[in-house]
This record gives sequence, structure tokens and C-alpha cells, in this order.
Amino acid sequence: MGQKKKNNRMAGKIAEGDQADLLRKQSAAQQQYDTDIGALRDFEVTDFYDSLSATTIGRDNVEMASQDLKFNRDGVLQEGLGELPDYVKANLANLGPAGTTNVANLARGADTGLTNTMRNLQVSTAGAALQAQEADQSLAATQDLIAQTGSGGGGASALAAAAARSKAGIAADIDMQVKQNEMLRAQGESTLQKDLLGQGNLASQFDLGQQQFNKQQQNQFALTQFGAENQMNMFNTGQQQQQNMALFSAANQMAQFNAGQNMAASNSEFQSMANANLQNATAINNALAQDAQTQTSFDLSQAAGQTQSQSNQYDVNANLLDISTNELNEIDAKTAENQAVIDLGKMSKKSFFSDRRLKKNIKLIGKSNSGINIYLFEYINKLLGEGVFQGVMSDEIPAHAIVKHHSGYYCVDYSLLDVEFKSLT
Repeated sequence: MGQKKKNNRMAGKIAEGDQADLLRKQSAAQQQYDTDIGALRDFEVTDFYDSLSATTIGRDNVEMASQDLKFNRDGVLQEGLGELPDYVKANLANLGPAGTTNVANLARGADTGLTNTMRNLQVSTAGAALQAQEADQSLAATQDLIAQTGSGGGGASALAAAAARSKAGIAADIDMQVKQNEMLRAQGESTLQKDLLGQGNLASQFDLGQQQFNKQQQNQFALTQFGAENQMNMFNTGQQQQQNMALFSAANQMAQFNAGQNMAASNSEFQSMANANLQNATAINNALAQDAQTQTSFDLSQAAGQTQSQSNQYDVNANLLDISTNELNEIDAKTAENQAVIDLGKMSKKSFFSDRRLKKNIKLIGKSNSGINIYLFEYINKLLGEGVFQGVMSDEIPAHAIVKHHSGYYCVDYSLLDVEFKSLT
């Protein structure tokens, strides 16, 4: 074990001689790494397509193959039919509905000649007088009989009563005749009123029919007169219209023929000019379109090339950063390992690296009297020792036996533990 410590101190001295050169290389590698990562971070990506715009043919550039044509044509306008003459309007104004019947002049009342034939009925009293005479004769006969027979006062009274009844019957018969005459007179008056009303209605109907007949005759005459005049006017108007239409048709045909000739000549000239203009405009527009397409293709190709160039530059910077990172990692590892060798040579005889992170093939083999786990392991870095070692793990022992190295790893002072650190190879 003593030879091992001696070898460690010798390796530490050698490592101290190499440490300055390693630190210089580490500083240079760190500076290069910082430069490369700064260049990558500050790398500005440009959108070369952002400023591009479509190159099109503007309306001011396009040749318009067209021109305005105006075709004028003079013609005779057909005038509309005129209104009806005034005398025809006057005849139409005379036509109207049948007038109403005026019955003011019809005969009324006594003027009609109708009378009540029962107005002067008289009461017949001859029968009553004869009956009264017969009653008096009968009474006288009765009195003679009484006088002859000597009946006395009682018979006279009965005779007087019979005479009174006879007189009363005569009066009642006269009164009945009076009542019957009054009824007959009233019936005659009612019949007279009905006859008068019927005669008035008949007169009114006759008058109405006569007036309507007269009005129909007047209207029929007016219609006949109007029809004749209207036929004559229509005939005259038709003749005038036919003449006007014939004149208009002739003038219109002549105007259409002239306009057709002018239009055909104008169309032929216009078609020739339009074809020439169209061919010129097509050629110019095709040239403009080809130029616009060429310019657009060039712009797109230029932008694509610039974008690819910038992407390539970014990839170069990224690759340089990867190289710088690898170089820095390698020099950092070498510097750390060299420093570990230096530290190992400077360590006390009882302090050793026992950080779990520096070891491999770790295997638990037992416990110390104080209960600390004892392991078999190998160092990952052969500069710390080669072969199999026995010891502890720094994360399982009391804190007072742990020494933290400036590299960040932990060492153990075995003089403070009841476990021995030793090499088994």
C-alpha cells in the first residue's frame, strides 16, 4: 500500500507539470466555445421572401384592343291617334239613364169621378109606421073587447103594457136600420179609397212606362246618330292612318336601308381596326406577361439561393459549435482527471476518493462493527487506481469523516472510521 501512495505522489508531480498547459488549452477551448455559441445565438435568419411581391401586368400597362362606336339613325315617329271630335262628345253627353216619372199631374180625389154610392142611404120608417098602426088597431080592438066583456081595470093595464112593448119593438127596428146603413156607408168609403189608390197606381205605371218609352226612343235615336257619325269618323281616321302608315313605312324602310348600309360599312371598318388592335394588344400583353413571369422566377430563385446560403452558414456555425463543445468537453475532462491525480498525490495517507460517482462494479460484502457498509469496487478513472478496492461510499458514512474536494467529488478520511481502505489486486 505504501508503494501505491508513492506512485500516486509521483503521478501527482507529473500532473502538476502538465496542469498549466492543460489550463491554457482549457481557456482557449472555452473562449472558442463562447465565440461559436455566441455566433450561433446571434445568427439572424432573414426571410428573403418577405420583400417579394408578385410581378403582374397592371391595367396601365395592358393594351386595350377596343374602341367606342356610335350608330345614329334618323326615322319618322308615328304620331298617336287624336281624340274624338267635339260633336261626338256632345252626342255622347246626351246619352244617359232613363228619367224618373213625374206623377204630379195625375187626377186625385174628386177629380177622378169616383163617388161613395152608399153615402146617402136613408132609414125606411114606412114599415115601422105600418107596424105602429097595426099595434094601435089591435090595442083599440082589445079595448072594445074589454069594454064589452066588462073585464075592468086589470085588463086595461095589461093592454097598456102590450102597447108599450109594441112601441119599443118598433124603435129597436128603426135603430137596427140606422146601424146597418152606417156599416154600408163605411164599406162604401173603404171601397172608394181602394179604387182611388188602384187608379192612381195604374196612372203612375202608365206615366212611367210612357216616359221610359220616350227616353228609350231618344237614346236609340242618339245612339243611331252617334254610330253613323262614329263610323264616318273611324273611316276617315282609318284612311288617314293608312296613309300615314304607308308614308312612315316607306320613310322608315329608306332610313333602315341607309342605316344598314352605313352600319355595314362602319362594322367592316371597325372589325378591321378591332382585329388589328387585338393582334397588337395580344402581342404586347404576351410580352408583358412573359417579362412579369421572368422577373417573378428570378426573384424566387434569388430568394431561394439566399435562403439556402444562409441555411448553410447556420449549419457551419452549428458544426463549429459542436466541434468547440467536444474540444471543451475533452479538455475539461483531461483537466479534471489531471487535477484529480494532483489531488490524489497531495492527499493524506488516510484520505481517498470514495464518491459513488467515481466508482463502478460496486458490490456490498459486509458491515463494520459500527454498522458501516463495506463494498468492493473499481475506479472509473484508472488514474485514481487500477484493480479492485475495498472501502465505503461517501454518502453512507458520518459527516465528520467526509472531505469535499474542490472538483465537487467527496473523499473519506478512513482514520476516522472502523473500515480499512485497501487494494485487493
